[in-house]
Amino acid sequence: MSLLEAALRGHRVVVEIPRDGVEDWVALAEVLLQEGLGAWVLPPELFPIAPEVLSLYGFRARVGACGVTDAEGVRRAVEAGLHFVLSPVSDPDLAAVAGDVPFLGGALTPGEVAAATRGGAEVVAIAPADALGTAYARALPPLFPGVALVPWGRLERYQCEMWLAAGARAVVVGDVVLRNDGSGGANSPEEVGRRAAAFRPILGSS
Repeated sequence: MSLLEAALRGHRVVVEIPRDGVEDWVALAEVLLQEGLGAWVLPPELFPIAPEVLSLYGFRARVGACGVTDAEGVRRAVEAGLHFVLSPVSDPDLAAVAGDVPFLGGALTPGEVAAATRGGAEVVAIAPADALGTAYARALPPLFPGVALVPWGRLERYQCEMWLAAGARAVVVGDVVLRNDGSGGANSPEEVGRRAAAFRPILGSS
């Protein structure tokens, strides 16, 4: 089993949970699952709720960590029982701390991707994937056909399509399906359901 398969179990779209959390997350989790979005990542601020999330959804969803940049963050993610660790940096030392938990380290430029692969990375998260424009989605994956690239950022559906069409293996979506917005209704079940449904065409066979 590849590292990516061990982490995501076939899911091609991963939803990042906002750092400030969401109200009534149980209802929103059900909406995500109904729409086929069964892979989520929690930032360190939400690690305290990981045991509850895993208790309710650990057998129905892949629940990982995101945004960890040091050994302590990786340890916390592992101790919380999260299924995989997503980091914006590629560091063999962090992967070692993760142990048997799949570690997906990040990079942005071709040089950083190459350095990550030289360091033994099988999967490289491209973060922030929205920083260099949509043309980057077409340009980067063909440079590394043997590397599992996973773009991560504020990616709309059409941007995800571009990355996947160019050869990316999966995408991590932040602030699109679930939004970093405390205003009323921003993450209502109806709105989340509408936004999640837009990603159905790219879910593949997962």
